[in-house]
Amino acid sequence: MGRKQQYKNKYKGVSYQSGASLQLSFSYKGKQQFQTYECDPNQEQSWLIASEIVYDIKREIREGTFDYKRWFPDSKKAITYAPTGGAFLKDYLPYANQVRLAGIPKLNKPPLAQATYVYNKRTIKRVLTPAFGNICVDEIHADDVYKWADHYGKKVTTSTLFNILSPLKVSLDLAVLEKKIKENPLKGITVYGLPKKNKLDKHDPFNKEEIKALLSYGDEFSNYLRFAIFTGLRPSEQIALTWQDYSETMKTIRVDKGFSDSDYEVSGLKTPAAYRVIHLSPTAIYALDCQKKHTRPQNAEIFVNPYTKEMWTGSTPIRQRFRLLCKNVGVRYRKPYQTRHTYATINLSVGENAAFISQQMGHTDVGFTLKTYASYVLNKNNAGWKADSQFTDLDTKTQKLLEFVKKD
Repeated sequence: MGRKQQYKNKYKGVSYQSGASLQLSFSYKGKQQFQTYECDPNQEQSWLIASEIVYDIKREIREGTFDYKRWFPDSKKAITYAPTGGAFLKDYLPYANQVRLAGIPKLNKPPLAQATYVYNKRTIKRVLTPAFGNICVDEIHADDVYKWADHYGKKVTTSTLFNILSPLKVSLDLAVLEKKIKENPLKGITVYGLPKKNKLDKHDPFNKEEIKALLSYGDEFSNYLRFAIFTGLRPSEQIALTWQDYSETMKTIRVDKGFSDSDYEVSGLKTPAAYRVIHLSPTAIYALDCQKKHTRPQNAEIFVNPYTKEMWTGSTPIRQRFRLLCKNVGVRYRKPYQTRHTYATINLSVGENAAFISQQMGHTDVGFTLKTYASYVLNKNNAGWKADSQFTDLDTKTQKLLEFVKKD
């Protein structure tokens, strides 16, 4: 009997394949599996190691923790089997994010917006995989996350840490649902990063004089800014608008898509409230009328980059153009997103209905709008006097008292 046959009889699940490899065999999911183990088959030590690999694989299969891709990452068969609790997180996180895209009803998770899916995908690749990728799904502990957060939290805020860990937490919730692990080890944990900076300047709208200066050029970019200031659209929403979205007869425009820096393509919006039909003011309609000669004959999109005559590629080129404009007209630079805050503040400060403004802006509810812009709602002359002018029981003589108070 030859040496190879002796080794084969001695070491179960291992057979000779070539002069540089052995073949491992085991049963998984009702099918016989064969995988290559590169080694020197003439050495008995190689056969011993190969048999120990087969033994460990069979043990994990019995325990339900065997993960094909973890053992054989280059095997074409690996993609045919869903990750298990024994999968590395670098393999399980992308799988879970893909499942999350369509929604997980049993976890009360609606389908992901494309922008959120792309954000999660980038976060998994750049942050979570380097930090936790080589830990198995069933071996990660809260201590692993605490240790990482102590270091990473020195350069980002607490809210950023929460956003980064969100795909990981949801992935482990999915693992529980799929019975890959018994419980989510990250459930209820709290990590801390840097405190948020003072947000007093978060809303820094443009005043009347600044608006006039910004729109003074009367060019194609002025049309973009005029429409932004008088609709409150997010930049990602506005650059995705097409002429088909605009109804001249109804004086409305439909918002049902967006284009952001993280997408690099037109995709859906993040929340149901963001899908809306906006009622256009005369100034917003004027902006569209002025824009027609620039893009309506040749472009699907309403607002395009005046230099390239093609769709804006995210917010970066808009910021660059806007920074130059602010410098030329002597307006203190703020991010173009402040046009959205400008729309909210100028409307609320003159007494427009808060519920209407909330719907126009795509907020989830009017409470958020009021909380966000409370100071502009309250900071009005004679606030609370509108009902008096319409429903007062005072006669005309007594009205002089009101006139006196107004003067005071």
